Amino acid sequence: MRHGPRTWPLALGLGLALASMHATPGQATAESRTVFAGQEPQEKQEEKLPPKLTAWPNPKSQAELKDQVARLRQDRSKDVAAEAQKTLTAMGSCAAPLLVRSLGKEKSKAARERIRVVLASILDQQHSRLIAESFDDKSLDVRVWALITVSRTPDPGLQKAVQSHWKKLAKRGAKAEEVERYATGLCLLSVQDPQGLEPVVSATIAHWKERAPQIRGVLNGLRSAALDKALLEHLKADDRKLQSAALRLIAAGGTPATLSAVAPFLDSGNPTLRIDAINVCRMLVAGEAPLDRLPVFEAIERAKAWKAKL
Repeated sequence: MRHGPRTWPLALGLGLALASMHATPGQATAESRTVFAGQEPQEKQEEKLPPKLTAWPNPKSQAELKDQVARLRQDRSKDVAAEAQKTLTAMGSCAAPLLVRSLGKEKSKAARERIRVVLASILDQQHSRLIAESFDDKSLDVRVWALITVSRTPDPGLQKAVQSHWKKLAKRGAKAEEVERYATGLCLLSVQDPQGLEPVVSATIAHWKERAPQIRGVLNGLRSAALDKALLEHLKADDRKLQSAALRLIAAGGTPATLSAVAPFLDSGNPTLRIDAINVCRMLVAGEAPLDRLPVFEAIERAKAWKAKL
């Protein structure tokens, strides 16, 4: 049985949706708290979900929509962009198709972020099938956005679509962009396909600082015995980087059943592994945010305290 919320409105996890490029250390800790108490079994959550939408609603005024998107994209005035953001959010999901097309065309990094902000505020799990239509968009920005967004509101009905996209990336080999492999990996994990773990582990090793909030945000809703098993296999590796990645992912998406395998790392002579193990305990036992850094002596004392509790 899975644990954790998997149907958040995208607005509630906005920072997570943007985290791969724009997260700060403060966001990383604030957005990664783990909660087990009071959560309903996923099966019950899924029974309550409204049906998936099969078409985008039409805007009341296409001209007004175009005007507001143009205002959102311009970089001359922050006030104009902020007002457009409010207006587009109020318009709701009818604005999504034009916003997605604009995301694929926009050259300004700041404007792309504003577009993602609005999309996060107007979309939820009902739109997953419509969002998935962008998996094969010609724009890398749009493809990655769609994959990450769907992974945050998992939809088992999209398993074949996600697996098909993964096969296309495999055929491209080294030509496939790392960020797209990573985004597809998260999406695969969200539809219970363990193939997704490899690119996520690689991203955890190479890009943890930038992507930690996003990874935590997605995996927090995927906790399961199957994911535990896959992560614990990586924990058995001799390579310290792989061990560290496994510990970080266990903290992000593991369950308390992993703690017996994590406990020995509280005695690790490697400071990074020790802190990673402490963070597993903080997140899975206490529901506390992870710590990025700890003085050596304090880490040793915290590790001792956790050993006594486990």
